Amino acid sequence: MEQQGSVSGIAVTCSPRSSSMDNGLVGKSSLAGRGADDLAHLLDYVKDGRGLDFNGYQPDALSRRLALRLAALNLPDYQAYRHYLTENDQEIDALIDALSLKVSRFFRNPFVFEALAAFLLPRLIAAAGSEPIRVWCAGCATGEEPYSLAILFRELLAHHPAAPPLFILATDIDEQAFQAARAALYPEEAMIEVKKGLLDRYFSLERGRYRLADEIKKMVTFARHDVTAPIPPAIGVFSGYHLILCRNIQIYFNRHIQRRTMATLSGCLLKGGALILGEAETPPEDLPGPRLVEMLPRSKIFIKED
Repeated sequence: MEQQGSVSGIAVTCSPRSSSMDNGLVGKSSLAGRGADDLAHLLDYVKDGRGLDFNGYQPDALSRRLALRLAALNLPDYQAYRHYLTENDQEIDALIDALSLKVSRFFRNPFVFEALAAFLLPRLIAAAGSEPIRVWCAGCATGEEPYSLAILFRELLAHHPAAPPLFILATDIDEQAFQAARAALYPEEAMIEVKKGLLDRYFSLERGRYRLADEIKKMVTFARHDVTAPIPPAIGVFSGYHLILCRNIQIYFNRHIQRRTMATLSGCLLKGGALILGEAETPPEDLPGPRLVEMLPRSKIFIKED
């Protein structure tokens, strides 16, 4: 499915990339060590059953997370665990939960959000006119990141005479994380970067936890999507995005999956739009299409060239 558009009115296509990047997922030969075949079969079972491909995760990270499940169930190896999965349907949810990345808090890496509020979001709002601004938060975990963006937009649009419509899509693979995100009730440690004025305006304290205001919750749409898939989310597929966040996820993938994921994200980004990555992440130099140029040094906010 293709779409066209741009921040500045220049057409750009967002479509699934089909190239040699789409082939050759991490196979049995690249999963080093004893039990490599059993691990590959285990990951294939998860992929066949739920459509989630964890082959692209770094082997060390996979082994550490799987070891926790084996220890919890007192199972000796991957083969025994795969058999356990076939006999216990609910365990696959526990496995997906263990493999999912859910470390988050509101306004994590404050410099990024300060740069967004001061430079990028006002430009997007001004350029949008009456057209909707479209945002995609990939790997949203329990919702702190998309809700942080919603708060920023609410603050900025409150002072805008003709506020454009806003669509914030937040995606992840973890249904349990979605439940927490929709409940929007957070522990104190998730609030350490929230400024007092924002805390007072948009949160209420309930028995030691902080509940997000409904006006912010309503600004975010949650949908299940695997960011490693070579296609964009079904929701919003007909329109490109002005802003995409995919932070601190790529570091867990191998180079092949990193490159394929970045190609998909870049392909869904309007020209003049911005892609935000984690502190240790950067776009591949040989990424197809227009270049992604960092807006500010060390900001990890990359603008897609016109």
